Amino acid sequence: MISRNWRTSGGSVVSQPLPLWTHLEAILQRCVSPEHCALFLDYDGTLTPIVADPDAARLNQEMRSVLRALIGHPHYRVAIVSGRGLADLRARVDAEGLFLAGNHGLEIEGPGLRYEHPAAQRHRHQLAALRQSLHRDLDGIPGAWVEDKGPTLSIHFRRVPEALVPTVQERVKHRVRLAIDSGMFTLRTGKAVLEIRPCVPWDKGEAVRWLLQQWRRGQPSSTTLAVYIGDDDTDEDAFRMLSADGIGIVVGSDRLHSTAHYYLESVEETARFLSVLARLEHPPP
Repeated sequence: MISRNWRTSGGSVVSQPLPLWTHLEAILQRCVSPEHCALFLDYDGTLTPIVADPDAARLNQEMRSVLRALIGHPHYRVAIVSGRGLADLRARVDAEGLFLAGNHGLEIEGPGLRYEHPAAQRHRHQLAALRQSLHRDLDGIPGAWVEDKGPTLSIHFRRVPEALVPTVQERVKHRVRLAIDSGMFTLRTGKAVLEIRPCVPWDKGEAVRWLLQQWRRGQPSSTTLAVYIGDDDTDEDAFRMLSADGIGIVVGSDRLHSTAHYYLESVEETARFLSVLARLEHPPP
């Protein structure tokens, strides 16, 4: 299926994703064959375009409509898996029947489900102290700001002048070095953002695994195909988790090396693909 593969030093296979539309028929056949299809969707850069102000990233009417159609379709279970805080995510995509995983899955909720990773409450005082220190460290750098998401912090620098981006990165890394060395926190990179998270073996991939386990527990005899669509480095954790028996789709043709199987070029193409899924008949005629 994949034309070229590379293996990283950690042993993961990294591939060059294939254009989804060229392989659409095979993908759709896989989606309708099992009893259920679980759709996991990133938010920023997948359902909404990346914008300079994260608060301005809102679903357009087309995307809202297709999400509602998928949520109401008996063949699909739909979850949004995002680095955004759960409360922020809930305010943007509040829809009955939708599952939400915020803070990279440290917080999960949906119909009949509620989960908070134990690490979400751990080290809150230390994280608050880091937030205050980072505010001081970045004061005076235009466009840099620290977002408090409860169990995590995000340091945004999309609007920082290019010449000052290395300064932001260096100051953040210097500030969190001791906390990282102690095993308390970890620092992850995203698109124009640095994220400080509890140092636990939990990420978007583990959140996907947890949700699948909950759904399968309720219907142990049913078959489910998992499909994950995302655009960020943090989505690679989910792509890896589904590399053997799911479908990973990366948004953006610039991601030449990814563990996703296929790629879509834009948010608009994501909406188009989801619309195709919403119109599928199940079981197929």
